[in-house]
Amino acid sequence: MPDRIRKHRSKIAVAVVAAVLVLGLVRVEQGGGEDPSDDVRKNARRVHCLSPKQRPELVHTAIRLGEAAPGSTETAFRPIRNGRAGTPTALDKWSLDSREAFGNVCKPLAVLTGSKALQDPPPKPPLWRRIGTNPLFTLIIGALLTLATAMLTARTARHQMLADQLNTAAAEYLKASDGVRRARFRGGLLDENALEERRVELWSAVLRVPLPPTQSRGLLRRLDRAHRALKVDEFDNERTIAELHELSSELAAAVRGEVVTAGEDIEAAANTSGGGR
Repeated sequence: MPDRIRKHRSKIAVAVVAAVLVLGLVRVEQGGGEDPSDDVRKNARRVHCLSPKQRPELVHTAIRLGEAAPGSTETAFRPIRNGRAGTPTALDKWSLDSREAFGNVCKPLAVLTGSKALQDPPPKPPLWRRIGTNPLFTLIIGALLTLATAMLTARTARHQMLADQLNTAAAEYLKASDGVRRARFRGGLLDENALEERRVELWSAVLRVPLPPTQSRGLLRRLDRAHRALKVDEFDNERTIAELHELSSELAAAVRGEVVTAGEDIEAAANTSGGGR
């Protein structure tokens, strides 16, 4: 697990940063509390409703809305509590003692008689819509898309480079193996060191390419068997020719990115550590 985390640490870091930014954006859109302008608007409505011109209308509105008993006046205001008329009080005192009831009466009166500035703003759109239209969210999405594109491009380029290396190593090994077969046929000197070097290079190239584990182990198994057959059998031995042909076909498929089950006894390849000496 730690190895996998280290392998994908850049992706994890990007995901964490993106999550923190999005959560911060949600927090900003939700707001950290009541808007300060709400208090200003409430105070402005209070001044408007308790102005000399609006005080009689405030009493009449309270009576109509069931917040005051009929016959109430500015100086003998009888608020309704629990369905019953309360003790007479002054209008200003009632506005302070019963702020919620006062707000319920003053707000519609301010809408009818006051300016638009005294009215509450329209409700905000849903949170998801506010986040979606936030420029910061657009910037985050754009940055993530750019980063994802760059990472995908880099990954594709790396895979292509590794495939090219595998193709080159395979070609060099097959060329060296053909040279060994020809030298054996002619009775000349065998350059086994060169063949062994090509085998090691091909082995390393197979390990570097991001193939499925079974395919990678199968290729190594096939390489080991072909190498041993090449060193032990005659150049025109059917087994040697078949092993080299299969190795060539499976390497070509790996270079093309095709997933194939390479070799026989694939699981046994895990126990093969280094070749055919």
